[in-house]
Amino acid sequence: MDRHISRIIGGLRYDTTTATEVCVHESGEFQGDFDFEVTGLYRTPRGRFFLAGHSGARSRWSRPVQGSCTGGEGLMPIGHRAARDFAEQNADDATVAEYFAVEEA
Repeated sequence: MDRHISRIIGGLRYDTTTATEVCVHESGEFQGDFDFEVTGLYRTPRGRFFLAGHSGARSRWSRPVQGSCTGGEGLMPIGHRAARDFAEQNADDATVAEYFAVEEA
């Protein structure tokens, strides 16, 4: 993702420029599309995971404006399990295995 997003949450700084991008989810036809979304999964240097991205008015990062919604951007810390689920849905197997423990079935 090409945007710099940084937030302090619970006394911890989450920053897309200092974290490692694990994978990215993109949807929608174009940036002006209400369903447009770009969300990246990141891991901080200390091993915490977070999502960060930007989207149109009907997607994850939308924000309310005068009784309606508009596009926006955001950042949200997530746990290890949610990070693994996001990676399994949006990354290739090699990337998932690089960041998460994988066992034989």
